[in-house]
Amino acid sequence: MKVIYGIFFALLVLCSCSDDNCISFGEIEYYPPFLWVDSHMSPLNKTIEFCFSQDAKNDPTCFAEFQFVDNDGNPISTDVMQISVDGNELPDNKLRIDNSVSSKELVFTFSPQAEDGEHQGYLKLISHNLDRLDSEQLSLGQQLEVFQWTINYKKSMNPLAKGLMWFVISLVSCIMIWKIFIRPLIYPHFKKFSKSILIEQNGTIVGQMNFSFKGARKVVFSNTKQKQSFWQKFFVGETKTLVSPLFQEKIIFSPRQNGKSAAVLGTGYMANPNPIPRNGEAKITNIHQKITITVR
Repeated sequence: MKVIYGIFFALLVLCSCSDDNCISFGEIEYYPPFLWVDSHMSPLNKTIEFCFSQDAKNDPTCFAEFQFVDNDGNPISTDVMQISVDGNELPDNKLRIDNSVSSKELVFTFSPQAEDGEHQGYLKLISHNLDRLDSEQLSLGQQLEVFQWTINYKKSMNPLAKGLMWFVISLVSCIMIWKIFIRPLIYPHFKKFSKSILIEQNGTIVGQMNFSFKGARKVVFSNTKQKQSFWQKFFVGETKTLVSPLFQEKIIFSPRQNGKSAAVLGTGYMANPNPIPRNGEAKITNIHQKITITVR
Protein backbone atom coordinates (compact mmCIF):
# COMPACT_ATOMS: atom_id res chain seq x y z
CA MET A 1 0.00 0.00 0.00
CA LYS A 2 1.36 3.40 -1.02
CA VAL A 3 1.34 5.45 2.14
CA ILE A 4 2.91 8.61 3.53
CA TYR A 5 3.01 7.78 7.20
CA GLY A 6 3.54 11.37 8.30
CA ILE A 7 4.63 14.86 7.39
CA PHE A 8 6.94 16.37 9.95
CA PHE A 9 8.46 19.81 10.40
CA ALA A 10 11.74 20.24 12.19
CA LEU A 11 11.42 22.31 15.38
CA LEU A 12 7.62 22.46 15.29
CA VAL A 13 5.98 24.83 17.76
CA LEU A 14 2.30 24.35 18.60
CA CYS A 15 0.35 27.60 18.63
CA SER A 16 -2.79 28.63 20.47
CA CYS A 17 -5.24 27.69 17.71
CA SER A 18 -8.52 26.05 18.54
CA ASP A 19 -7.44 23.20 16.27
CA ASP A 20 -4.90 20.87 17.87
CA ASN A 21 -3.40 20.32 14.41
CA CYS A 22 -2.39 23.98 14.10
CA ILE A 23 1.31 24.72 13.77
CA SER A 24 3.09 28.05 14.24
CA PHE A 25 5.96 28.31 11.78
CA GLY A 26 7.36 31.45 13.41
CA GLU A 27 7.85 35.06 12.41
CA ILE A 28 9.03 36.97 9.35
CA GLU A 29 10.26 40.51 9.93
CA TYR A 30 10.50 43.24 7.32
CA TYR A 31 11.53 46.87 7.31
CA PRO A 32 11.31 49.29 4.35
CA PRO A 33 14.19 51.28 2.82
CA PHE A 34 15.15 54.63 4.29
CA LEU A 35 17.77 56.98 2.87
CA TRP A 36 20.90 54.88 2.20
CA VAL A 37 19.76 51.82 4.21
CA ASP A 38 18.05 49.22 2.02
CA SER A 39 14.94 47.28 2.92
CA HIS A 40 15.40 43.92 4.59
CA MET A 41 13.28 40.82 5.05
CA SER A 42 14.31 37.98 7.33
CA PRO A 43 13.03 34.83 5.57
CA LEU A 44 11.58 31.93 7.50
CA ASN A 45 13.21 28.53 6.88
CA LYS A 46 11.38 25.29 7.69
CA THR A 47 12.40 21.74 6.86
CA ILE A 48 9.55 19.38 5.95
CA GLU A 49 10.14 15.63 6.16
CA PHE A 50 8.19 12.83 4.48
CA CYS A 51 8.02 9.20 5.51
CA PHE A 52 6.94 6.90 2.64
CA SER A 53 5.95 3.26 3.03
CA GLN A 54 8.09 0.65 1.31
CA ASP A 55 5.36 0.04 -1.30
CA ALA A 56 5.33 3.76 -2.08
CA LYS A 57 9.12 3.79 -2.42
CA ASN A 58 8.98 0.87 -4.84
CA ASP A 59 6.40 2.52 -7.11
CA PRO A 60 8.06 5.08 -9.45
CA THR A 61 4.66 6.66 -10.19
CA CYS A 62 4.03 7.53 -6.55
CA PHE A 63 3.83 11.27 -5.87
CA ALA A 64 2.01 13.87 -3.84
CA GLU A 65 1.39 17.55 -4.60
CA PHE A 66 0.59 20.04 -1.89
CA GLN A 67 -0.47 23.67 -1.97
CA PHE A 68 -0.53 26.36 0.68
CA VAL A 69 -4.07 27.78 0.90
CA ASP A 70 -5.88 30.24 3.15
CA ASN A 71 -8.54 29.38 5.72
CA ASP A 72 -11.20 29.40 3.02
CA GLY A 73 -9.26 26.93 0.89
CA ASN A 74 -8.21 29.51 -1.70
CA PRO A 75 -4.63 29.36 -2.99
CA ILE A 76 -2.43 32.01 -1.36
CA SER A 77 -1.22 34.39 -4.04
CA THR A 78 2.51 34.67 -4.57
CA ASP A 79 1.90 38.43 -4.49
CA VAL A 80 1.28 37.97 -0.77
CA MET A 81 3.47 35.03 0.26
CA GLN A 82 6.17 33.26 -1.72
CA ILE A 83 7.64 29.86 -0.91
CA SER A 84 10.95 28.72 -2.36
CA VAL A 85 12.69 25.34 -2.45
CA ASP A 86 16.34 24.88 -3.37
CA GLY A 87 16.52 28.53 -4.39
CA ASN A 88 13.56 28.22 -6.79
CA GLU A 89 10.20 29.89 -6.23
CA LEU A 90 7.27 27.48 -6.17
CA PRO A 91 4.66 28.40 -8.82
CA ASP A 92 1.34 29.10 -7.06
CA ASN A 93 3.04 27.89 -3.84
CA LYS A 94 2.63 24.25 -4.95
CA LEU A 95 5.04 21.63 -3.66
CA ARG A 96 5.33 18.35 -5.58
CA ILE A 97 7.28 15.43 -4.14
CA ASP A 98 7.93 11.88 -5.26
CA ASN A 99 9.01 8.77 -3.39
CA SER A 100 12.69 9.68 -3.69
CA VAL A 101 12.22 12.75 -1.47
CA SER A 102 12.70 12.41 2.26
CA SER A 103 12.87 16.11 3.14
CA LYS A 104 12.65 19.59 1.67
CA GLU A 105 13.68 22.95 3.11
CA LEU A 106 11.02 25.58 2.52
CA VAL A 107 11.84 29.30 2.59
CA PHE A 108 8.90 31.63 3.29
CA THR A 109 8.87 35.33 2.41
CA PHE A 110 6.12 37.93 2.27
CA SER A 111 5.53 40.82 -0.08
CA PRO A 112 6.28 44.26 1.42
CA GLN A 113 2.65 45.11 0.59
CA ALA A 114 1.27 42.13 2.51
CA GLU A 115 -0.80 42.80 5.60
CA ASP A 116 1.01 43.08 8.90
CA GLY A 117 0.07 40.51 11.53
CA GLU A 118 -0.82 36.83 11.68
CA HIS A 119 -1.41 34.89 8.46
CA GLN A 120 -3.20 31.52 8.61
CA GLY A 121 -3.94 28.74 6.22
CA TYR A 122 -3.65 25.06 5.43
CA LEU A 123 -1.22 22.72 3.75
CA LYS A 124 -3.57 21.03 1.32
CA LEU A 125 -3.06 17.81 -0.61
CA ILE A 126 -4.37 18.67 -4.10
CA SER A 127 -3.10 15.79 -6.24
CA HIS A 128 -1.58 12.37 -5.53
CA ASN A 129 -0.96 8.76 -6.40
CA LEU A 130 -1.34 7.43 -2.87
CA ASP A 131 -3.59 5.03 -1.03
CA ARG A 132 -3.32 6.71 2.34
CA LEU A 133 -1.88 9.77 4.05
CA ASP A 134 -1.07 8.92 7.63
CA SER A 135 -4.34 7.47 8.97
CA GLU A 136 -6.52 9.02 6.26
CA GLN A 137 -7.66 6.65 3.51
CA LEU A 138 -7.49 8.40 0.14
CA SER A 139 -9.65 7.93 -2.90
CA LEU A 140 -8.67 8.83 -6.43
CA GLY A 141 -8.54 12.62 -6.86
CA GLN A 142 -9.36 13.29 -3.22
CA GLN A 143 -8.06 16.52 -1.74
CA LEU A 144 -7.22 16.86 1.92
CA GLU A 145 -6.29 19.64 4.31
CA VAL A 146 -3.33 18.10 6.14
CA PHE A 147 -2.81 20.67 8.90
CA GLN A 148 -3.32 24.32 9.70
CA TRP A 149 -0.33 26.68 9.88
CA THR A 150 0.27 30.24 11.06
CA ILE A 151 3.04 32.75 10.30
CA ASN A 152 3.40 36.10 12.00
CA TYR A 153 4.43 38.87 9.59
CA LYS A 154 5.95 41.77 11.48
CA LYS A 155 6.66 45.09 9.80
CA SER A 156 9.05 47.32 11.69
CA MET A 157 10.79 50.63 11.20
CA ASN A 158 14.02 50.87 9.29
CA PRO A 159 16.86 50.92 11.90
CA LEU A 160 18.18 54.20 10.53
CA ALA A 161 14.69 55.76 10.65
CA LYS A 162 14.19 54.44 14.18
CA GLY A 163 17.58 55.75 15.32
CA LEU A 164 16.88 59.13 13.75
CA MET A 165 13.42 59.24 15.33
CA TRP A 166 14.85 58.57 18.82
CA PHE A 167 17.61 61.10 18.22
CA VAL A 168 15.03 63.76 17.32
CA ILE A 169 12.85 62.80 20.31
CA SER A 170 15.87 63.01 22.64
CA LEU A 171 17.00 66.31 21.14
CA VAL A 172 13.53 67.87 21.39
CA SER A 173 13.19 66.56 24.98
CA CYS A 174 16.55 68.07 25.96
CA ILE A 175 15.64 71.40 24.38
CA MET A 176 12.26 71.43 26.16
CA ILE A 177 13.87 70.58 29.51
CA TRP A 178 16.45 73.34 28.95
CA LYS A 179 13.91 75.97 27.93
CA ILE A 180 11.21 75.10 30.47
CA PHE A 181 13.19 74.13 33.58
CA ILE A 182 16.91 74.98 33.37
CA ARG A 183 17.08 78.20 31.34
CA PRO A 184 14.74 80.19 33.63
CA LEU A 185 17.08 79.40 36.55
CA ILE A 186 20.26 80.45 34.73
CA TYR A 187 18.85 83.16 32.45
CA PRO A 188 15.65 84.58 33.99
CA HIS A 189 13.26 86.47 31.72
CA PHE A 190 10.84 89.30 32.25
CA LYS A 191 7.25 88.32 32.89
CA LYS A 192 4.36 90.64 32.03
CA PHE A 193 6.23 93.92 32.19
CA SER A 194 5.29 96.98 30.10
CA LYS A 195 6.29 100.57 30.78
CA SER A 196 5.69 104.06 29.46
CA ILE A 197 9.00 105.83 28.84
CA LEU A 198 9.31 109.64 29.10
CA ILE A 199 12.68 111.20 28.21
CA GLU A 200 13.61 114.75 29.26
CA GLN A 201 16.78 116.68 28.54
CA ASN A 202 17.47 119.99 30.24
CA GLY A 203 13.85 120.01 31.43
CA THR A 204 12.42 119.56 27.92
CA ILE A 205 10.54 116.44 26.82
CA VAL A 206 12.48 114.97 23.88
CA GLY A 207 10.92 111.53 23.64
CA GLN A 208 7.92 109.48 24.75
CA MET A 209 7.01 105.85 23.99
CA ASN A 210 5.57 102.61 25.36
CA PHE A 211 7.87 99.61 25.66
CA SER A 212 7.22 95.96 26.57
CA PHE A 213 9.90 94.07 28.50
CA LYS A 214 7.88 90.83 28.40
CA GLY A 215 9.82 87.69 27.39
CA ALA A 216 13.21 89.43 27.18
CA ARG A 217 16.29 88.12 28.94
CA LYS A 218 17.49 91.69 29.13
CA VAL A 219 16.56 95.08 27.69
CA VAL A 220 19.09 97.58 26.40
CA PHE A 221 18.54 101.30 25.76
CA SER A 222 21.25 102.30 23.31
CA ASN A 223 22.04 104.46 20.32
CA THR A 224 22.75 101.33 18.21
CA LYS A 225 20.89 98.05 17.62
CA GLN A 226 22.29 95.17 19.68
CA LYS A 227 23.28 92.21 17.50
CA GLN A 228 22.27 88.74 18.59
CA SER A 229 22.71 85.38 16.84
CA PHE A 230 19.79 83.05 16.24
CA TRP A 231 21.26 80.33 18.49
CA GLN A 232 21.95 82.75 21.33
CA LYS A 233 18.40 84.05 21.08
CA PHE A 234 17.00 80.49 20.91
CA PHE A 235 18.96 78.98 23.80
CA VAL A 236 19.69 81.97 26.04
CA GLY A 237 16.82 84.33 25.28
CA GLU A 238 16.02 87.53 23.43
CA THR A 239 17.72 90.85 24.09
CA LYS A 240 15.31 93.68 23.30
CA THR A 241 16.72 97.04 22.29
CA LEU A 242 15.27 100.53 22.43
CA VAL A 243 17.33 102.63 20.01
CA SER A 244 17.65 106.39 20.36
CA PRO A 245 20.51 108.85 19.68
CA LEU A 246 19.90 110.21 23.19
CA PHE A 247 21.34 107.05 24.74
CA GLN A 248 25.02 107.73 24.17
CA GLU A 249 25.71 105.46 27.11
CA LYS A 250 23.86 102.15 27.34
CA ILE A 251 21.28 101.34 29.97
CA ILE A 252 20.81 97.65 30.72
CA PHE A 253 17.68 96.31 32.43
CA SER A 254 17.92 92.83 33.93
CA PRO A 255 15.00 90.87 35.44
CA ARG A 256 14.79 90.52 39.19
CA GLN A 257 12.27 88.91 41.56
CA ASN A 258 11.30 86.23 39.05
CA GLY A 259 10.90 88.75 36.24
CA LYS A 260 8.62 91.09 38.17
CA SER A 261 11.11 93.95 38.52
CA ALA A 262 14.01 95.39 36.54
CA ALA A 263 17.48 96.15 37.84
CA VAL A 264 19.16 99.11 36.12
CA LEU A 265 22.83 98.97 35.13
CA GLY A 266 24.70 101.59 33.15
CA THR A 267 27.73 103.83 33.40
CA GLY A 268 26.70 107.34 34.41
CA TYR A 269 23.11 106.41 35.25
CA MET A 270 21.36 106.42 38.60
CA ALA A 271 17.91 104.90 39.16
CA ASN A 272 15.50 105.49 41.98
CA PRO A 273 14.17 103.04 43.01
CA ASN A 274 16.43 100.28 41.75
CA PRO A 275 15.23 97.70 40.84
CA ILE A 276 12.22 99.25 39.12
CA PRO A 277 8.93 97.62 40.23
CA ARG A 278 6.47 96.28 37.69
CA ASN A 279 3.74 98.47 39.15
CA GLY A 280 5.11 101.85 40.03
CA GLU A 281 7.30 104.68 38.81
CA ALA A 282 11.05 105.21 38.72
CA LYS A 283 13.40 107.91 37.52
CA ILE A 284 16.72 107.29 35.78
CA THR A 285 19.14 110.19 35.47
CA ASN A 286 22.36 110.69 33.54
CA ILE A 287 24.26 113.62 35.03
CA HIS A 288 26.70 113.74 32.09
CA GLN A 289 24.03 114.22 29.43
CA LYS A 290 21.55 115.89 31.79
CA ILE A 291 18.91 113.33 30.80
CA THR A 292 16.04 112.22 33.00
CA ILE A 293 14.10 109.10 32.04
CA THR A 294 10.78 108.57 33.76
CA VAL A 295 9.60 104.95 33.73
CA ARG A 296 6.01 104.42 34.79
